[in-house]
Amino acid sequence: MEPGEPSPPLPVETLRDWYVTVCGGSSPEIGLYQIGINREAIERNTSLDPETDRVRVTILGHVRRPVLMDRFFEVVPLDARRPAALQQSPMGEAVFPEGDGVLRRNQAPHRGEEVLINNVARRLDRLPDPEALAQILQDILRQQLRPDGTNS
Repeated sequence: MEPGEPSPPLPVETLRDWYVTVCGGSSPEIGLYQIGINREAIERNTSLDPETDRVRVTILGHVRRPVLMDRFFEVVPLDARRPAALQQSPMGEAVFPEGDGVLRRNQAPHRGEEVLINNVARRLDRLPDPEALAQILQDILRQQLRPDGTNS
């Protein structure tokens, strides 16, 4: 971007690690299971880390599939190395692979549709050890029991 030009306004964070943007189109420069977004927009408007983050993508207002059935997308920062894709993301729009409509039939967004980029899964690694969590839940349940063994 040239000095004095406004920064890309999209994506917009609506909830922590949930971003809304617009589908800018598709490009052969984007691989399957990738989503491209203007590099500057990623850096200025999100906490996404393209090196490690994988995101869920849905059309805003559509029913989301269960997380175990959903595909996760690699975030690709668009810059001069992918000029055709970057051209479709001047304001931070999402650019999808050309074959996305075939793979995700009714789930693939069309140009101009609002999409939700969900990166909440990044917080799953912050959960406690499953055994420690089970112990905590058992302790809580024991405290809820009455001395006679019935629930309170």
